[in-house]
Amino acid sequence: MTVLELDDASIKFGGLIAVNKVSFQVNEGQIFGLIGPNGAGKTTCFNLITGVYKPTSGSITFLGKSLSDVHTDKIAGLGIARTFQNIRLFSSLSVVENVMVGGLLRRKSSLPSALIYLPSSVTDTAQIRHRALELLEVLDLTDVADVRSKDLPYGKQRRLEIARALATDPKLLLLDEPAAGMNPNEKVDLMNTVKRLRDDFGKTILVIEHDMKFVMNLCENISVLDHGEKIAEGLPQEVRSNPKVISAYLGESTN
Repeated sequence: MTVLELDDASIKFGGLIAVNKVSFQVNEGQIFGLIGPNGAGKTTCFNLITGVYKPTSGSITFLGKSLSDVHTDKIAGLGIARTFQNIRLFSSLSVVENVMVGGLLRRKSSLPSALIYLPSSVTDTAQIRHRALELLEVLDLTDVADVRSKDLPYGKQRRLEIARALATDPKLLLLDEPAAGMNPNEKVDLMNTVKRLRDDFGKTILVIEHDMKFVMNLCENISVLDHGEKIAEGLPQEVRSNPKVISAYLGESTN
């Protein structure tokens, strides 16, 4: 089943064409990579998918539903969550509180009931906290649950952002350079975690990443952008050996 499809999606900013007729589809249970040099249009594609920008032309569909008229604040409710290239955590909140914020999207009780501490709201909050702690275990963050997020090492902040996105219970998870700033061991651990999110939790995942070793070992299918246009797509080994990709981005063998 196709979860996400871009069909000739384009966007212009004044006279600049940032994304030009980009098409690709991400299928259920797939870990799909989107790569390219700086300025290729990768994050702009994420912003199109999440409603930050609206396509000038072309279409974007999620589970068969057009996203063209869906406001940004409704995207997460449909089942799409993302992390950001520049980490955006609530710095003064604890690790578990950051994840609980994501869980509020699926809260069953109303805001008024929460404000007056009705039993249903108290139970709801307890369930959200329990789920947050479960996600911290998955992301290996249990030992820092009560630490302020701004006091975490950079690599753990990256993991925390993923945990918070997962708390919204997404069908599609968008990861924008999740391995940035991590050391080699952290990257291996993250790679295994992302695979587990797909294998054990059934998540469909779209990844932007500059670390080619990370992408080639993680993603089953990869689309390559350059100057806002798709120049290649295929299996990792096909992309790695594609002359256009080598010329535009890789520059050398990734073996």
